[in-house]
Amino acid sequence: MGRIPGEGNGNPLQYSCLENPLDRGAWWATVHRITKSRTRLKRLSMRAPVVYNLHLAAELGKTLLERNKELEESLQQMYSTNEEQVQEIEYLTKQLDTLRHVNEQHAKVYEQLDLAARDLELTNQKLVLESKVAQQKIHGLTETIERLQTQVEELQAQVEQLRDLEQLRVRREKRERRRTIHTFPCLKELCTSPRCEDAFRLHSSSLELGPRPLEQENERLQTLVGVLRSQVSQERQRKERAEREYAAVLQEYSELERQLCEMEGCRFRVQELEAELLELQQMKQAKTYLLGREDHLAEALLAPLTQAPEADDPQPGIGDDSGPQDGVSSPAASPGHAVRKSCSDTALNAIVAKDPASRHAGNLTLHANSVRKRGMSILREVDEQYHALLEKYEELLSKCRQHGAGVRHAGVQTSRPISRDSSWRDLRAGEEGLGETKAEKSLSQHVEAVDKRLEQSQPEYKALFKEIFSRIQKTKADINATKVKTHSSK
Repeated sequence: MGRIPGEGNGNPLQYSCLENPLDRGAWWATVHRITKSRTRLKRLSMRAPVVYNLHLAAELGKTLLERNKELEESLQQMYSTNEEQVQEIEYLTKQLDTLRHVNEQHAKVYEQLDLAARDLELTNQKLVLESKVAQQKIHGLTETIERLQTQVEELQAQVEQLRDLEQLRVRREKRERRRTIHTFPCLKELCTSPRCEDAFRLHSSSLELGPRPLEQENERLQTLVGVLRSQVSQERQRKERAEREYAAVLQEYSELERQLCEMEGCRFRVQELEAELLELQQMKQAKTYLLGREDHLAEALLAPLTQAPEADDPQPGIGDDSGPQDGVSSPAASPGHAVRKSCSDTALNAIVAKDPASRHAGNLTLHANSVRKRGMSILREVDEQYHALLEKYEELLSKCRQHGAGVRHAGVQTSRPISRDSSWRDLRAGEEGLGETKAEKSLSQHVEAVDKRLEQSQPEYKALFKEIFSRIQKTKADINATKVKTHSSK
């Protein structure tokens, strides 16, 4: 009864409520009220009985509990408001950071714009100065042109005046001569005499030589102006011609680049077709052993090597009901597409001699016939693919040849009307000759190599021998296995 409730038992509400000054005052008021009630209870306990003290203690506890609840509710409200304020502060700090970042970006942009504006101002000032200098040059040139025009006009006026004066002087002299001749008839003889005529001529020439330098100067200036104008026109024509030649050369260069790209594409396509052709040839050579019976298995395997010209294009009229060797085409079947093979006959004959089991037909004829039929169908598919690939290759080769001929023809046509200057023409002719020779050499070498590969296909004999040996060993093993099975069944 003597202790204050919540005092000394570690109640957090006692200290948390002291944070707010208003709650602190209320708390002190309650404490003061409790102390008063305690003193009052002490006095009453001294006077009243114990029951009355218990009643008062219960009322006091009730009031304290209500006050404690009120304080807890106010504390919870303060906590909630504090959390809301903390969240608002965090949100405002984030907004402040974003605004600072945006402000920094704006400042950087403004700095860049200032730099760009300064650069533009400098360039504008330079352009203004250049325009002023150009205007001054234009003004000076116009002044010089006007001055020259005025000088030419003055000289022309002086020339006309001198001509008029000369004509007047000549007329005056003629009149005086006529008067003197008419007045003094004795002077006719003197005037008609050669000495007198020579004297008159010399005098007239000496009189005429006086105003001649101005006329000569004017004529010289006029001829000089005409020469300069002709030179300017020639330079303009030469410039226009050079520009036209440059445009023609650029166009020709672009066309040659395009043609070069097309030729490279054709070359890559030819290489792909060659690779496919070699693969088909190898497949055909590997699958020829399926064409014959079992007794001719070794000969069918060795036929592409022992026969010198083997035809790659079998006749389309060959069917499935033909003889056992119809799949292997003869040299006379297609002599235009013969492919030459090289091998060692002695080694292959030794292989055939060492294989006597392959000579026995016996019970394996049905198996050989089925194998032959399957080989005929597979070989027919391979031959069809080979024919299609060969036709594509021949078409592409003819296109390449036509394209090379067109390139040479276009080079000859474009190289004619280019320039009339000797140095430029020689340079262009040398470059075109080198380009044409290089293109012709590369094209001819490529075509010859392809033709040689088509005419004489010589595969690597070692790989072919290994493949043949492996196939022969497999057939031996199959034949032995079938023999063992037949003997065991018997």
